[in-house]
Amino acid sequence: MQDRREILMALSMLAMDANAEDDQTTIYIPERQTEKDRPFLLDFMEEYAFAMIVSSKGGLRVTNVPTLFERSPQGWGKLWWHISKNNLQNNAFDGNEECIAVFHGPHAYISPNWYKAKNAVPTWNFSVVHATGKPRRIDNDEAFANSLKNLVATNEAKHGGGDVWDYSKLPDSYLKGMRQGIVAYEMTIDRVEAKFKMGHERSAADRDGTLKGLATSKMERNILELTRDYYKRNPV
Repeated sequence: MQDRREILMALSMLAMDANAEDDQTTIYIPERQTEKDRPFLLDFMEEYAFAMIVSSKGGLRVTNVPTLFERSPQGWGKLWWHISKNNLQNNAFDGNEECIAVFHGPHAYISPNWYKAKNAVPTWNFSVVHATGKPRRIDNDEAFANSLKNLVATNEAKHGGGDVWDYSKLPDSYLKGMRQGIVAYEMTIDRVEAKFKMGHERSAADRDGTLKGLATSKMERNILELTRDYYKRNPV
């Protein structure tokens, strides 16, 4: 009887450990939609670098920020971002509290009309990566300045496309004054969860139909279209 009780207690402890591990997850991911390819996910976070930073200390808060990603031979690397000094979320980033950086890829409605299969229902395809860690404030002004410079250089190279404006030519006094209005953070990524719901489990014919359907589907407005329409609503 004693052996049986010990076995039951051991099984109970294992169940508790399993539940504790499950409690660490921040998103529901069916096994077929789990993505664990490390290089692929690192590229994804760099490509879709505008992230939602979610924290719960002092109340649930979300800030949307451009991030700078620093790769590492070990682990998942580090994220860097900055927010306004007036943002109440600063109170949550103390180096001890976990937060989540959510990287969203494109998403779209998927119609059953695109499938060869007859028995099918509509769905929505999307991709998302959750990076969890404990952000800490960067108080060293030189490190802060270098991170801003790297952030600007990275995005100017990818999206700027011009040669008139030069960040390095801005006066140091001006840049330092700008830094006084924001707070910088660095977060070592402790855990990554990735969900890719792309219909990749379907047949080859259905996948081909999905691609053809998406090619002709009317998507949401892109940033150009939305900006243009918003300017019309808010004329100078």
